[in-house]
Order: sequence, then structure tokens, then C-alpha cells
Amino acid sequence: MRTVVITGATAGLGLHTAARLAARGWHVVLGHRGESRGQAAARRIRRRLPRASLELLRIDLADLRSVADATESLRRSGQRPPLRAIVGNGGIQVVDGVRRSADGYELTFATNHLGHHLLVTGLLDELPDGGRIAIVSSGTHWREKSMGFPEPRWTSARELADARGADPAPTAGRVRYATSKLANLYFVYELARRLDGRPVTVNAYDPGLMPDTSLSRDYPALVQAGYRVAAPLVSVLLPGARTSRASARHLAGLVDDARFDGTTGGYLEGPKLARSSPESYDVARARQLWADSERLIDQALARR
Repeated sequence: MRTVVITGATAGLGLHTAARLAARGWHVVLGHRGESRGQAAARRIRRRLPRASLELLRIDLADLRSVADATESLRRSGQRPPLRAIVGNGGIQVVDGVRRSADGYELTFATNHLGHHLLVTGLLDELPDGGRIAIVSSGTHWREKSMGFPEPRWTSARELADARGADPAPTAGRVRYATSKLANLYFVYELARRLDGRPVTVNAYDPGLMPDTSLSRDYPALVQAGYRVAAPLVSVLLPGARTSRASARHLAGLVDDARFDGTTGGYLEGPKLARSSPESYDVARARQLWADSERLIDQALARR
């Protein structure tokens, strides 16, 4: 048996991916922000898979101390099967002003990028040969494939993390989301370069538009209701749209399928390797983001 850690594992894409990997015999660590949500997710999986090997672990991506504690717990415990994979799925989209993380950083950038940077880099030494890392990105990072979503606006990690100067408009919140998904790609591509020669793979995954997920939870109630009603139809008729259950099948495959052995530094749209935006291949940006992210994380942990 092998262990996989999944962030944002209590609903939507993360929950369905956890269930699929549990069905394939993995020991699944369900990363959660609240114990009750984690327990509810475990119950849902065990209703269908009574013998599923599951573990709950608090991993609040918006709280870097929580992430650091989680990585320490994962490194320290010798009771679970060996760690073999990490799925960075958790994410947030804020459209109701500007919110701060527990460390005072802009919430979207902190959750979608900084938390995953710390988790993955903190567990790299635990991954054996053949270990796999999958980070959920999004087509919103590229205007040509964003289906009308506003394009990212890259500045620097320090500016993106600074909540004081962030625009509170709903459109600006969506821009921050798209920008954080671009950051996910810079992280994946830079990590793949840093792992060169080591048999651990890292890839980015675009699940497509999933109208049935909770990502729209910060939208007005009427918009959320519309999403729920339209979700089945949108998932069938709109190119690039999928249900979270369908996307989970592809994401679980990226972790478990032999056809991805040795595939690294890639970007998958659903089940297929594809090119990400031209902007996402900026090596200088990726290197600078890595260095700045390390400093932002160190500063936050030193303050707490």
C-alpha cells in the first residue's frame, strides 16, 4: 500500500479523487481545514468503500504554520504506508473584496500558491523514486482558453502577496485567481527543473470548468443557485467543461496510471498533455517566484 496526500479533499474534485485512489488501494490522507468537514468526507467515501484506508490531517493552506505542522506530522509518523504522491488540489476564489490569510498575505495567492509551495517542498525528501506530484492549475491562466475569465496580471510574488494594495472589485478577485493559477504553473515547471535527474515527477493539471464544485461559494447566492441548476447541462454542452467526478478520474490517473511513468514538467488538459500559455514558460519569472516564495514563507513562519 502507498500513501497519497490530497489537499482540499473534503468536497468536489478533491473528494472524488480521494475516493478513486482509495478504491485503487491507496492510503489516502484527506487534507482538511476543519475536523467536521474531514469526518464527513471520510464517511462519504466509506459508505461506498467500507474498507477504504483513510486518514484525516488538518492542512489549512491559508495558514503556513498549519502547513508546516502537517508536513512535520507526515515526516514524523512511521505508522502509515510510505508516501508516494502529493495532490495539490485545494484552492479558493474570492470575489467579495480582499481577504487576508492567517499570515496577513492576500488570501488567494497564499492559499493557491504559497501553501502548496511549502507543503510540496517540505515533503520532497519523503518521496521515493517513482514518487509523483500533481498540482491543480486552471485554463484561466490563459485568456485564449479561459472561456471569458479575466486574464492574469503578473507583477511579483511580493506584490501579489500584499493585501494592502489589492483591488476589492469582484473582477480583480477573479484576476487574482487566474494569476494564482499561473503561479501554480511556474512552480511546477521550476520544480521539474530542480528535480532534473531525480526520478520524482511533477505535473500540472487543468480540470476544466467544473460548475458543480464549491469554487463559486463566494459568489452571490443567486449566482450559486444558477450554477447548481445549470451544472449538468453546462458539463455536457460546453467544450472544456466537466463534472468534478469526470475530472477526478483524470487527476487520479495522473497519480496512478503507468502511462504517466516518467512524465514530468507537463501540463494536462483533462487526460491529455497540452501546451500551457506562452507566458507560463518564462523561466526567469519562475525562478524569481521560487526565491520570493521561500522568503515570504520564512518570514511568515518566523513571525509565529
